[in-house]
Amino acid sequence: MSEIQAYRLIRTKRKSISLRIDENCEIVVRAPINASKKEIDRMVQAHAGWIEKHMPEARRRMENARNITPELLAGLKVRAADELPGRVAYYAQKMGVEPTGIRITSARKRFGSCSGKNSLCFSCLLMLYPPEAIDCVVVHELAHIRHHDHSPAFYAFIDTVMPDYRRREYLLRHTPEIK
Repeated sequence: MSEIQAYRLIRTKRKSISLRIDENCEIVVRAPINASKKEIDRMVQAHAGWIEKHMPEARRRMENARNITPELLAGLKVRAADELPGRVAYYAQKMGVEPTGIRITSARKRFGSCSGKNSLCFSCLLMLYPPEAIDCVVVHELAHIRHHDHSPAFYAFIDTVMPDYRRREYLLRHTPEIK
């Protein structure tokens, strides 16, 4: 069995088959309870190119996770606490929104979030990225204060503040090297 054919199968009450590469570089397939193994294998094979394209980035992320020491994490938290409130204040004023609070975490799976009560949360790992990418996340989370979804109106609002948002967002898809 080739690397592409080896996968972990999770059967659930769903209607479609999904495929992802998890944080351990394992291919995870979620499939309907009644989907045949043959149908699932066909789907995995059909996405072999996607897997081959995205596996190197997944491996880089896994390696980076191993290289994040407690000391590095502590330093990133201090830097985030110093830099992010100013960026948030700048863009909040520009966007005409006001967050109720800002928290810094060491979340590894998401860069930021906005609660239903408009409190923002940012991962200190965001500080490993270029300033343009950091601002992209700040604007994204602030936009959720006005639009608590990812609707066309949400992205239109972002475009009024940051017309090059998509280019900046692209920077977040490429994990920086941590040595």
